[in-house]
Amino acid sequence: MKPLKLILCCIILAAALSPLFPAVCRAASQEELLEKINLLEIQIQQLKEMKAQQNKTQEKEQQCILAVGTEKFCTCLAEALPGDVSFEQYVHDMVSLAELSRDDSRKGGAKGDVDAVHAARNKCVQKGLFW
Repeated sequence: MKPLKLILCCIILAAALSPLFPAVCRAASQEELLEKINLLEIQIQQLKEMKAQQNKTQEKEQQCILAVGTEKFCTCLAEALPGDVSFEQYVHDMVSLAELSRDDSRKGGAKGDVDAVHAARNKCVQKGLFW
């Protein structure tokens, strides 16, 4: 008798819980959907940041072309400079290295920025793009 009672209880329990099954599936589906939406929002933000960086690089390149007139060198320089260093800052760093070495007003460590600027310039000059 006990196995029959157990089977009967399982059938009754399954019948009682069956209306809840779609709700549980919907909740899991909604959770997955929210997770996908969050992931898309992160990807959109990353794309915006990449586009902003690309715009900065293009701006550096155009400013360099106006000042120097050598497109290949300017393209190389714009891509090689650190993201937060403008063309104006590049010119300043190249002209006044000694002053910048003592200047702590720039964010980040000025010495590291100056080294990165010089490395970017040297990379492009060594490729023979300046002439």
